[in-house]
Order: sequence, then C-alpha cells, then structure tokens
Amino acid sequence: MTAAATQTYTVIGLTLDVDNTELLIAAVLAGPLADQVELLATSEDDFTRWAEEFNAPDPDTAADLAYAYCRDFGYAEEKTAGEYLQRVLADAGIESTGGAHPGSGCSWIAVATPDGSEILLSGQGRHEAEADYPLTDHAGWLACAYDQDGVEFTVLYDSHSPDLATDTAAAVAAVRASLATG
Repeated sequence: MTAAATQTYTVIGLTLDVDNTELLIAAVLAGPLADQVELLATSEDDFTRWAEEFNAPDPDTAADLAYAYCRDFGYAEEKTAGEYLQRVLADAGIESTGGAHPGSGCSWIAVATPDGSEILLSGQGRHEAEADYPLTDHAGWLACAYDQDGVEFTVLYDSHSPDLATDTAAAVAAVRASLATG
C-alpha cells in the first residue's frame, strides 16, 4: 500500500480567546495561502480570527490537524519545533541551547552531557538538520550523542513521526535515559 501524497492546505477559522485551544473552522483551502489571508479586525466577542497551513493528504485530515494543533499548541508561545523541544526539555529539567551554522540552513538543539560531550537534536525528513521550522510541519526528530571530540556519535532516537507532541516526548525520554546512564 502506498502512502497518499500530501499537499498544503490553509485552514481558516476562529479560536476561542480564553486559551486559543478551541477552533471553529470556517474553510479549508488548497494551497499555502495563510500569508495571503487578511485577518480583519475581530468584532466577535471572545473569538479571534485564525489561519494556518498544514500538509495533509486531504482537506479533512488538514482540518483534523488544525483541531489537534489548537488543542495541543493553541496556548504555546513557541513558534518553531525547536523552541517547543527546548521547552519540553526544560520542563524535564534538562538544559539546552540552540545552535546553527549561519547561511547553511542547519540548526539544532544541543544538550551538554556531564562528561563534556553533547547530544544534538534536529528534524527529520524535509527538515533534516533543522530545528527552526513551523510547529505544524514536523516530520520527526533525530537525537545523536557525540563524543568529546565531536566526531563519533551514537543515535539515541530516530523517528519519522509527524505527531510533534508525542515525538518530542519520546525524544526527550531518550535524552533523559542517555544522561542517566552517562
């Protein structure tokens, strides 16, 4: 069985202002149109107009992704998957820093280990070697523990899951386990 091809859909709707986790969808449009959607000043009480892009095989799946996104990340201050990963690491008591090679498009999240080496985490799939990509476009995490020379590495976690919350929790668990075993 082959996987269905994905395309970009723009979901437009209203979010509940209490915590932005409830979404009322008005339309799902084919194409990356979120930057072109003019969200007019809101006149609704307790709602804010909303538009976001999702990669999905069909409009119904894009709508489901929008609901899940608002439920899981509606209140979040993070704008990239890397920022979200850093918050989850911090919530687990693990210090991390962001890093990048300027102009290369490569970015990562680094965790220093007690022995002076480090663990690097970055995206997978279309975001391979990146951590600074939209929350809605996650395609998996790769976590590698490098030796003190930064040459040899061990893969701690390798995923191709589009579920950012579940995938991030599993990646953080792998980092925590590695730090615990030293």
